[in-house]
Amino acid sequence: MEFPIKKKVFVAALMLLVGVGSLGATEPTTESSPDSSPESSSEDSAELATESESAAAADGKIKIVLVGDSTVTDNAGWGGGFRRFLTDDAVCTNTARGGRSSMSFMKEGRWADALALKGDYYLIQFGHNNEPGKPGRSTDMPTYIADMKKYVDDARAIGAKPVLATPLTRRQWDSSSPGKIRSSLAPYAEEVRKIAKEKNVPLVELHDRSVELCESLGPEGCLVFSPFKFVDGETKHDHTHIHQRGHVMFARLVVDELRKSVPELAPVLRAEPVELDPSEATPQPDAVVSPDGGKAHTTVQAAVAAVPENLTLPFVILIKPGKYEGQIVVPKTKPNVRFVAEDPTNTVLTYALNVQEIDDKTDPKYNGTGVVVLADGFRAENLTFENTSGDHGQALALRIDGDRAVLKNCRLLGWQDTLRVDEGRQYFRDCHIEGRVDFIYGSGTSVFDHCVIHSKNGGYVTAASTAEDRVGFVFTHCKLTNDPEPWVDPAENIRVRLSKPPQAYLGRPWRPYGSVTFVDCEMGDHIRPEGWHNWGNAENEKTARYAEYSSTGPGANPAARVEWSKQLTDEESEAFSIENVLRGSDNWNPAAEN
Repeated sequence: MEFPIKKKVFVAALMLLVGVGSLGATEPTTESSPDSSPESSSEDSAELATESESAAAADGKIKIVLVGDSTVTDNAGWGGGFRRFLTDDAVCTNTARGGRSSMSFMKEGRWADALALKGDYYLIQFGHNNEPGKPGRSTDMPTYIADMKKYVDDARAIGAKPVLATPLTRRQWDSSSPGKIRSSLAPYAEEVRKIAKEKNVPLVELHDRSVELCESLGPEGCLVFSPFKFVDGETKHDHTHIHQRGHVMFARLVVDELRKSVPELAPVLRAEPVELDPSEATPQPDAVVSPDGGKAHTTVQAAVAAVPENLTLPFVILIKPGKYEGQIVVPKTKPNVRFVAEDPTNTVLTYALNVQEIDDKTDPKYNGTGVVVLADGFRAENLTFENTSGDHGQALALRIDGDRAVLKNCRLLGWQDTLRVDEGRQYFRDCHIEGRVDFIYGSGTSVFDHCVIHSKNGGYVTAASTAEDRVGFVFTHCKLTNDPEPWVDPAENIRVRLSKPPQAYLGRPWRPYGSVTFVDCEMGDHIRPEGWHNWGNAENEKTARYAEYSSTGPGANPAARVEWSKQLTDEESEAFSIENVLRGSDNWNPAAEN
């Protein structure tokens, strides 16, 4: 029976889809069974119509209800991507629930709740949890067939149009036929096809289309959208569910099939999905750290330990609010790790020792260092890194030895040697970095973009040990600040009364060819007129490369700067753009990324 529409209304390039956000983050599955499914709050709330959805239906919009298991949900399946293909003339309610079979979904009353929504179209997909080995969910094939027919009959009984979908394939690679999938869900897909033909029901051929897509990408290509799961203490790829990078990819298959099998829905199906608001595009975590524990790790180091080695794709560790004490080391064999938090003021990685203070929990190769990053591709967002040892020796909050590191909206707090950047390239955006002596130092090629560089009680901002053929540190559009109140000795609580703030040098060369450049930066009155120090060695004045361009503020004093530093011309300053400094042989430009 056909119902008239109420209101007239192989896959895009893989790399385009990799950056697609999700409708919401979900924690990784920790169950030992590969078929257990992540559950999310969005799935819980989807069981009943929201007020906005009810209002939309009252306004004459087409109402589509999704019914199924985890591979249909917003977070672990294609449901979230499907929503983004709908125009404003349609509304989607996703009642799918992880871990449910065609039988258990009905027994729990979820199907009755879905019918109560009075949808116009019901898109139904089951099969994964009907397979053997799932107590309380598994069914034999005759039961599966009877269930699927009941879904069709019940939807029609309320005046709705059912649409059956063959189950999304598992990525089960055939060892005897490389690059091919031997799907355990093929028998279920075949029965759905038969039911659709027998009952004259529109069919979405998702199973075969998803097999075709996965085989075209190959096992390695499919890892782009395969989330991680924790099984018996090990981190492995989940070859059933879909990471946010695959949401749109597989939803596109569903939409293409709907256009063919339910042509009256074509006017409410977009050719391309609507983009998410950046505030909604929260990275979907592969691991979670929380002080409360539960399914999450309780330490950041434990989460790092769970990261598989030599990943070519990002591994996102969501760090929930709290203060996490102790040293953290990201080994060289674990590239592309991302630390993500919500607010740097309430999520703090803290360490309390300097290089002379030793405990049995610290790697002796990195005494006095809170977080050590040896791997390439590290990223951190919305975090505080701090060393609270105090102003009595080298005490690092963060050391980065890897290439292509990015920190955004982070705070780095310490006194001496707060941040060490070595070896590779690093990009800091909207960060707050503070200290007193050499608190930004090392041999790295590092750009500090729109950062606050805060001096405490004078000292030296930088101590670069740049190689002769490297660029060194570049500060662009940064603000150099100092404590507005008279300085207080942190050890003895003694106020130091001065007529002006304790004076700081812009830098001194830790090695002869140290290179530091300030471009379009605002400098406070704590910066010494001479600007630079030779570290007590006049020979350094022949080799150190210190420059400024268009400095402003009371600390900008080109005429008084040491004669061995340089004021750049307009043309010379172009060489110190973010793109030019960090380009390298791989054309890396993190400022152009989201």
